Amino acid sequence: MRFSEIKNALKHLIKTTTCLHCQGVYQLDDINVIATTKAEGLFEMQCPKCQASSIMTVVLTPDTERMETKKQNKFEAEFHPDQISPNDILDLKLFLNNFDGDFKKLFPNEK
Repeated sequence: MRFSEIKNALKHLIKTTTCLHCQGVYQLDDINVIATTKAEGLFEMQCPKCQASSIMTVVLTPDTERMETKKQNKFEAEFHPDQISPNDILDLKLFLNNFDGDFKKLFPNEK
């Protein structure tokens, strides 16, 4: 994601997302960029009201990758907690137990 796309993603998250626990409203200082690729961004959001932490993935649609002006960018930011199974949580826990922190090795083809 380019810097302008990250800025638009942050604006979109602030405008459309509330805390999953207490429905608190996020501000710019409540959101951290964890990682980005060409078409995706991973953001950590900490609620200023209840201090709950959430992770959000923002994916650029194919149309936005071709657009040049940031005013035309559109983002999909969706979280469906009912789609996460106990096995997904276990898989993530096992992955993190063995992950050495080397993101370059994890994503060798990303620039």
